[in-house]
Amino acid sequence: MKARVLVAVVLLLTGVAYAADSHITYFVSTLAGTPGEAGLQDGSAATAKFNRPTWLDVVAHAALYEAVDNGDIYVVDRANHVLRKISHGTVSTYRVTDGYSIYVPSGNPFPFDFGGPFGGGVLIEPPGGGCGGNEYDRGMFVASSGGQQIALVSFQGILANRDGHDVLGTLQTAGVQDGAHDQALFNTPTGLARSKTYNWSNLSERKLFVADTGNHTIRRVGFSYSAEACPQTSMVDTFAGTAGVAGSADGKGSAARFNSPRGIATAPDGSLLVADSGNHTIRRIAADGTVTTIAGVAGVAGSDDGPALTAHLNTPSGIDVDARGEIFVSDTGNNVIRMITTDGQLVTIAGGVGSAAQFSGPVGIRVIENGAIIVADTSNNVIRLLTPADWRRRAARP
Repeated sequence: MKARVLVAVVLLLTGVAYAADSHITYFVSTLAGTPGEAGLQDGSAATAKFNRPTWLDVVAHAALYEAVDNGDIYVVDRANHVLRKISHGTVSTYRVTDGYSIYVPSGNPFPFDFGGPFGGGVLIEPPGGGCGGNEYDRGMFVASSGGQQIALVSFQGILANRDGHDVLGTLQTAGVQDGAHDQALFNTPTGLARSKTYNWSNLSERKLFVADTGNHTIRRVGFSYSAEACPQTSMVDTFAGTAGVAGSADGKGSAARFNSPRGIATAPDGSLLVADSGNHTIRRIAADGTVTTIAGVAGVAGSDDGPALTAHLNTPSGIDVDARGEIFVSDTGNNVIRMITTDGQLVTIAGGVGSAAQFSGPVGIRVIENGAIIVADTSNNVIRLLTPADWRRRAARP
């Protein structure tokens, strides 16, 4: 099975190159899209076209053979204002209708607006995230950054039916308001992450986190049970930062400051990792809301590797972490992929001057279980795959 799939993967490769550092060698390839050509074209992965793809997620962070051969990679195709799906080597446009939603007339497509160059955000719920089948089952949250909303979309192609709790925020209304799901306001919501414990039975630990980019904050969404005992979004509060106040200060809760945070991910220990794009830094938020800087120098853009707190980044955006605690970053302004090692080093693993593999404004990034990495190479209009040369050995590591 795996041998057959690896052959299929090789057949998808275009523009193959190697990118290496002292830790890992990566084999970089184009997974889907036509390099340098913008468009909205479905079909085979090699001939499909995207227009500024930004954020992406993979169902269950599947192993390489599942993610690539058996599909279900969802992509925010920002300039086309649609979701795309990569499955079995084929790209399709995922038309999202409103279904049972009260927010738009029945049967109409949901009005996604992904806004500016970093717009969007997508997060797939884990198995057991919903309550039943069809539109009630697990779905994916999608940040409509330009529309100031976050929608819960089912895999059936409609808004998930969580008793009217399938949309957070008010269409085209930016604001800073906390409160109930239908009263809270966002300002350019972008990156999305979920709590380490996110299931049907433990709602007290089930949270959705939002990088509320325009408000310079990280927001937190709680859940409650519907009358049918279905988890639904409930109250929204501000977890870290102060709305409307940009800065770089570490601290707890509202004492901390961010500057246009975009990417967000959950670490194995349950803490949150934030790509604080405007500060050119990576931040960590502990369970109690305490924010610390773990990489980069606030307010100073650069590209040098080295000890993470003295090395530099340039407008980092996408971020993800593997089971070992290694952090991977789309360093958008430097057109490279960076890694923060478990011993606190910031290293470039793909792209850059002299590298055979080149990126242009990469944004979304996801690590899959065997150590491979999927990247939305935004300005190249393609989705890239970084496969570690030792992926079998890395897959076996704890």
